[in-house]
Amino acid sequence: MLEFFQSISFWHWIILALILLGGEALGAAGFMIGVSISAFIVAGSMALGVLNDWQHQFLLFALFSVIASVIVWRFFKHRGEHDGAEMINDRAAQLIGRKLTLSENMENGRGRVQIGDTFWKVAADEDYESGTRVEVVSTEGMLLQIQKI
Repeated sequence: MLEFFQSISFWHWIILALILLGGEALGAAGFMIGVSISAFIVAGSMALGVLNDWQHQFLLFALFSVIASVIVWRFFKHRGEHDGAEMINDRAAQLIGRKLTLSENMENGRGRVQIGDTFWKVAADEDYESGTRVEVVSTEGMLLQIQKI
């Protein structure tokens, strides 16, 4: 077994790095990216003649695996947290900020507006006339809260 460790070349590290990248492609959630980067660093160091002893190779691999994994984790930690998926099934919330024209006069702070082929119930602090430009500011269930523009 000792002969194997002494005969490790930079090609072994490149192959290990590629296998780790393949494992990452299968769904390791980013963990193997840092470890494969570390294997590429060790391969590059060996190709340049900086590393010769297998003990130093594995020590450098372990050290860079931890460092690269922490860097990759910190880089990707906040990715995808705010991708808008929380509103994918909330049609009313998707309309916030949209500017519309009232279809009918409002009575008692209630009315409706047409968006596409659907009529939506709207509410406001005051009554607006038909044709008034309004903006959706919030929602309560399927009721749109509006303000005059």
